Amino acid sequence: MDASISRTAREQLTGRHLLSLVAFLALVYGVTQDIGMVVAIALSLAFVETVSILREAPTVDSRWVGVGLGTFITIASLAWLAWELTAAAGTGGPAWFPALTGIIGVWFLFDARKDFADGTDSYAPDDMDASEMMLVMNHAHLVVEELKQDPKTVPELADACDLTESRVREALEVATDDGMVYAVDGGSSDDIDRYALDESKVGSIAFVRSNGKRIMRRLARPFRR
Repeated sequence: MDASISRTAREQLTGRHLLSLVAFLALVYGVTQDIGMVVAIALSLAFVETVSILREAPTVDSRWVGVGLGTFITIASLAWLAWELTAAAGTGGPAWFPALTGIIGVWFLFDARKDFADGTDSYAPDDMDASEMMLVMNHAHLVVEELKQDPKTVPELADACDLTESRVREALEVATDDGMVYAVDGGSSDDIDRYALDESKVGSIAFVRSNGKRIMRRLARPFRR
């Protein structure tokens, strides 16, 4: 096994993480008393963890992981659909569900094809880990709350939020990504840019609208030229 895969597996499959999975399976069995369901869920979790490890391993091309994932889901879904339409006819199985998962599998294949065509890797591991991302998101929240009062420069935000200027710039990069925060031009090259908050993009409705657009763009990506 590739050393990077082994290292990634050790980093992700910590004792606490494995215990949480075992506790979840025990809870499922306690509620359902159905060992078949527990085995099915355990296999699903093992599959998801394997895909996650392969995608996070730095030496593995995530595009091929996408191809394998799409192929597996598509073939498994077609076999399931065939079973529901033939041998299992009359059992009341939801044929629409394997058809839906088959479409999802095909989407993964087209998404991987798009990555190969563009020379990109949509699933390459990020330089920023989950804990760092949570920290940046928290800082972005502090910055947005401060900008609700009035526009401010980076040094002013750093002072008001008790953050370093580099941390404020990281937070602004996140907040400006969807236009929630924007730079106010001072009007001359000697003026320091101030940052202001677009109130129309704050709130639950704006959050749903912004993330809904982002999701739709991501879903449409494999089919764009």
